Amino acid sequence: MEAKEEMTMWKRMAVLVLATAFLFVSAPLPASAELPYRTYFNDANSGDWSRIQAVYVPDRTISLSLEEPVDLFIGDDDDAYVVDRAANRIVVIRRDGTLRRTIGDAEGPGALKAPEGVFAAFDGTVYVADTGNERIAVYSREGRWIREYKKPDSSYLPADTYFVPSKIVVDKRGVMYIGISGSELGLLRVDPDGRFTGAFGSNKAEQSYSNWLKHLILNKEQLEKEVANRPRAITNATIGSDGFIYTASAGRGSGNIRKLNPGGFDTFRNKALQNTEGIVDVAVDREGFLYGIDSHNAALTLYDPLGNALFAFGDIDSESVRKGVFGFPTSLAVNSAFEIWVADSKLKNIQTFKRTPFGENVLTAIMLFAKGDYEKSKPYWESVSAQNEMFNMTFQGLGKVDLEEKEYAEAIENFKTAYDVDGYSQAFWEVRYAWLQRHLAALFAVVAAACLGIKYGYKAARRRVRARAWPPRLVRYFLELKDIGYVLIHPYHAFYKLKERTVSWPVIVAILLAAVGYKVLAIYFTGFVFNPVDTSQINLPNKLIFFAVPWLTWIIANYLVCSVRGGEGRFREVVQSSTYALAPYLVFSLPLLLLSNIVVLEERVLVDALHQAMLIWLLCLFFVSMQVIHNFEFVETIRNSLITAFAIGIIWFFAFIVSGLTFNLYDFFIQLYREAIYFG
Repeated sequence: MEAKEEMTMWKRMAVLVLATAFLFVSAPLPASAELPYRTYFNDANSGDWSRIQAVYVPDRTISLSLEEPVDLFIGDDDDAYVVDRAANRIVVIRRDGTLRRTIGDAEGPGALKAPEGVFAAFDGTVYVADTGNERIAVYSREGRWIREYKKPDSSYLPADTYFVPSKIVVDKRGVMYIGISGSELGLLRVDPDGRFTGAFGSNKAEQSYSNWLKHLILNKEQLEKEVANRPRAITNATIGSDGFIYTASAGRGSGNIRKLNPGGFDTFRNKALQNTEGIVDVAVDREGFLYGIDSHNAALTLYDPLGNALFAFGDIDSESVRKGVFGFPTSLAVNSAFEIWVADSKLKNIQTFKRTPFGENVLTAIMLFAKGDYEKSKPYWESVSAQNEMFNMTFQGLGKVDLEEKEYAEAIENFKTAYDVDGYSQAFWEVRYAWLQRHLAALFAVVAAACLGIKYGYKAARRRVRARAWPPRLVRYFLELKDIGYVLIHPYHAFYKLKERTVSWPVIVAILLAAVGYKVLAIYFTGFVFNPVDTSQINLPNKLIFFAVPWLTWIIANYLVCSVRGGEGRFREVVQSSTYALAPYLVFSLPLLLLSNIVVLEERVLVDALHQAMLIWLLCLFFVSMQVIHNFEFVETIRNSLITAFAIGIIWFFAFIVSGLTFNLYDFFIQLYREAIYFG
């Protein structure tokens, strides 16, 4: 009986366990709101890309039985015109994603054949780059065929030009700018009557060192056999509300996105925009912000009106079908609500992206900031700061607002946080100007008192020093340190004097420690205008190593080369002369450090000039020390200096090789040790 009850109890427990497991497995998993891509922000001050929360998120996926969407244009009424090449039609889609109509007759003059481009004018007229029929087909707003433009009959158009339109934009005058497949001419400009009025916006041929060498070495017959270096074809084009035409051209080099005025001049001046090597298309919104999609780095990039990259997001995965991930993007456009529409020929759909609250705030703030409406941008910057307090551009914007409100101290702190040197300089100038107005008389009094104090204090100190009996060792140290000033003024006499005697090691060490101390001060206390970095992130040992290595390798290379070349200097003489040659650095470093904290950006040339003078003086003293210590002639010193510089390069090269091999050997033994421990 007891055994039967025990068996029943075990059965009940098994049923309970199975029921619990079933409920656990069948329960819905918590939904994940994580996007299938990451968003990055480009810090213009540092040039770094940093991860940030999303500015755009996927919204809708529109298919409508599309077969091959290859081009996309959004009109002034927010209707989207999609070129469905495989279906030989233009699909017109409302903003809510529903079908409005299709354009393209089944037969007759209005029938399309493999179209690749579309443009809807402000009056509703639809222009189609009818690639297969080698024409521009024109339709009414309702989709009724109106007329066609074939290849213009013009003597200015090369006879061998194939009129195979792939893209088209039309300005407010009705002038067409037609992109021709594979053409190096740029866009063909055709007036409303079909007359060719010239090529427009052609790219420049990219010059390279290999081409330069070919023209330098090869003769005329050999050059004729080489493949000509031709301009890149324009991949896509669009027009902004300001009338400027924007072109996209894939390939390495600069000018991949160009902003062309009515005369065809690139106002970006052939600027190299980021994330454009594989540029597919470019779009522009009503505020002038640019949007580009690049197939190489799988990025949809937002640019400010000047072409500076702001944000990048998106991903391309030809094997995956996920919302927000592209298969093969072919075109993009932006509507009046700043929604981004992307056509994808592999996924056969249109994906739309909408701004997040953070994206709305930050892009509105950037827009107002770009227009100079700093006061209006303040609440948006404050909202951005509340959503992301690590976003550097927030502090840059708030700093501009502080400048407008004459809150210069706050502006300085904001600009320092944003690493904005130009803004910091403007705010600091105002603070400095106000301080000088209040304390100018006191400053002159302090300077005058300091000059008198130095003059009479030096004389008094000199009399007191002479009146007192000092230990011989201290007298020797003082005289040796005094020679630093003598080296600056009379380098030849000073180095001959140093050659005739041995300088004590404590003085040499003291001079070197002073140089290192000045370097440490310069690393941490140089003015923000000259050193806009986060001092907490500085690797001091690395900085000091790279500061000391040139001096050490100079001593080694100098002694070795000059010993072989008949130099008379001993190693100790090379060390002590090279130490005293640091005199300009010891004398000028502190004044330069103080000046770097006083001058503004426009006055930086003064500090830079003094710094360059100090470096030239240093090189001259090292040259003179080599000539005197080794008793070389002037021309011989020049020759040996060049050989020494080459020897320094050899030493650095071998040090690099040895350090790399040492690290590899160390890593080998570490891996061997780990295998022995874990698998032995």
